[in-house]
Amino acid sequence: MEHALICPQCKAPLKAYWYSRSVVCNYCGTTIVLEESTLSAEEFHKAFIAWNSPQNYALSNWISIGERHWAVEDLLARGETTDVYSGRLARWPTELVVLKVLREGEDDQGLAREWQTLQQLRQSGARGADHFSRLLPQPVMTGKISGSTFHGRSVNIFRREKDFRFNFEEVRKAYPKGIPARASVWVWRRILEILSFIHVSGYVHGAVVPAHLLLQENEHGLRLVGYSRSGLKGSPLSEPSTSDLAFYTDEVKTGMPLMSQLDIRMSARCILHALGGDPLALTLPDSVPAQLADYVVKFAQLPLKKSSEISAWTIREELGKLADDLYGAPAFIPIKIPETIN
Repeated sequence: MEHALICPQCKAPLKAYWYSRSVVCNYCGTTIVLEESTLSAEEFHKAFIAWNSPQNYALSNWISIGERHWAVEDLLARGETTDVYSGRLARWPTELVVLKVLREGEDDQGLAREWQTLQQLRQSGARGADHFSRLLPQPVMTGKISGSTFHGRSVNIFRREKDFRFNFEEVRKAYPKGIPARASVWVWRRILEILSFIHVSGYVHGAVVPAHLLLQENEHGLRLVGYSRSGLKGSPLSEPSTSDLAFYTDEVKTGMPLMSQLDIRMSARCILHALGGDPLALTLPDSVPAQLADYVVKFAQLPLKKSSEISAWTIREELGKLADDLYGAPAFIPIKIPETIN
């Protein structure tokens, strides 16, 4: 009996000679190994369904987007319009992810903006893009959820980095009097580095607040997340969160043009907050050296007008020189989170 051969990848017909052990599909380029044993399409699909079924992995809570299923685990954070969960691909081998699920009744424009900005930044041709694009949230999938208690809601799914567990609100709780002043230098430099890449790529983050800054435990790493207010320079800013007014201030209005100065000013206020200061009153503890305190406050009140435009990278370099004058050669000063916070 003769058997017709088709490519399992694209379903195109294959031409194989009797002496061949493999054949390359002329349409999609897939290499297919030819064996005497056969597996019917029906058997293959049954095996795939079993492998791809969350029920077969003892899972009780998952969401589906098309034929991909994601286990929903712990609630990590609650944003203005979304709830953020840890999760994983609901099969083996798995993939660790963060699930950003829109709450019922909320507008999904923020999720759409975030996804679009991150996709564009991943394609940026700016200098250092190969390095800095890896420091952004890594998109995996977006879409509408089917099944589960979240049916019909929008979701953005990102790869999860296990070492970035605590945001700056939690860091402030662990250090109510402020992180060490010397450590704040590398923290701000990490923020300015990623902001520089975002800005030279033509974008503005628009929401540099403590909840969107994730610290790497026992290292000198940092991630900036929460791109729901991001956009191209000059595009209108969406309505700021009332809970973050100390970092925006009353001067920032809905619809004002996005500008790099806003990100820089907010980053300085985040550092002021991490140092134990008041980001609204622009005051800092006496434990912060005067030169460093003056430098932070200077940019915490950076005017939001075109004439005040300055490169985030320039500030990063000036900050490094200031730290050399204050502390000498750079040193490894990780910020440790106490077990009580863990």
